[in-house]
Formats: sequence, structure tokens, C-alpha cells
Amino acid sequence: MYYKISNTASSTTLNETFHTLFKYPHLYQKQLMINGIEEVTIPIIAMEERNYMVPAMWGMLPENYEDEWSVFQETFNSLNIAVPSLDNLSWCTEALIQRRCLIPVTGFYTSYLIDGELYPYFFHKKSNLPFCLTGIYNRTLDGFLTCTVLTTTAREELKQVHNLNGTVPLMLPRDQHQRWLDPHLKDNILASLLEATPDFNLVGHPISRELFKNQISYTSMLAPVYYKAAPTTIILTKNKELILP
Repeated sequence: MYYKISNTASSTTLNETFHTLFKYPHLYQKQLMINGIEEVTIPIIAMEERNYMVPAMWGMLPENYEDEWSVFQETFNSLNIAVPSLDNLSWCTEALIQRRCLIPVTGFYTSYLIDGELYPYFFHKKSNLPFCLTGIYNRTLDGFLTCTVLTTTAREELKQVHNLNGTVPLMLPRDQHQRWLDPHLKDNILASLLEATPDFNLVGHPISRELFKNQISYTSMLAPVYYKAAPTTIILTKNKELILP
């Protein structure tokens, strides 16, 4: 489960990186840690407005849902949805066909299980520039967008770090972004994108367990922390994982 992300890029950097504009620029704020367990809004690039970044609640609700976000999340945590399960979730089927999105971030947090202890890791681009997670979205009855991050099964060589549930976020190469958002995308192309190996090229390092566990968010929380039992650096590329002691 990936329920914490980071977006520390300026609005200008996001605009220039993804060639889009914020539809409501006054709503965007940089955040070191965005905790999806709380009711939060994040920017997405939605299929219906591909030239803009628009706000969406993280944690997808069924289309035209009218009850509280928290009520649904207590029943079904939809911060992430695994690609293999999409066929079994009727309220996701139409979204996959008609409402795909990209979710700009500067990093995400995950945990690494080592000898019975959890170590939080922060994964990001070496350049610290933003990149996109792949998602789908719905619209509530009162017009709010809600989204989820799609995850896919990790290859065997990547499961060492993502060893709690064996999944990784679905990330597409930049040259496939517009294809993902294409409303006329053919079924066979969509299927191939869903089966694509995540386009990682990310670097991960352990961060303070106390800061992470207690939801303490300030600049130094992203600083690497040395633990004797945990690798100091994990480099993820499209086809392999490199663990540095």
C-alpha cells in the first residue's frame, strides 16, 4: 500500500515539466508528506482536461457517490488499486476506459521489512524533478474529482524492497503520457500500457523512523538516515534493483 507521497516542486516547475497549467493555481501548496489516510487533495492531469492540473481527492469513490469520503474509505481503502483487481471492481471499469489520469509527485514513501523491523524509505528522481504516477478517477455527485494510484505486481528482482505486498506504482515513460490520456485509446494498447514494466529510474534512501511514524513533517525528514541493518541506497531502474549497503 502506498499512502504517503511528496510534492515539493513549485507550480512553475510542474507547469514546465508536464506542459500543463494549474486550473486553480491558488489551491496548490508544496508538501513534504501528503498522507492519504487523511482526506487530502492532490493535483492530477485528467483525461477530460489534459492541458490542466486540477485538484482531486486522493482515494477514489464510485462515480456519482454522495456519501462522505471517510465512510467509503472505512469500507474500502482506495488510495491504491492493483491493476489485476480492476476487472473485479465494477465501479472502476468505466473509469479505466473513460477517466484515466496522471498524478504528479516528487517522491513516494514505502517501507522495507528487515529482520522483523520496518524501515521507511523515500523514493525520488536523482534530479529531484517531479514525475508521474498513473491513476484513474471518478466524479462525485457534487462534482468533486476523486482518484487512485494504480499499482502493478513487482518483478522478482524488485520484490526485495517492495517486500510487504509485492506491488509497485504503475509509472509510464514520459513518451506514453499522452497516450494514457487519449480518449480514443484502443483496448489492446490500453492493455499493453497496464502490463508495462514501471519506468522507474528512482533513488531511495531510509529516512527517520520516528519522524515518519509520528507524521512529523519538516525539511529534514527527507534527509538520509543510517541504520546498520538497512541499505543506505536503493536504485530502481526499469529492469533491475541495485542495493547499496
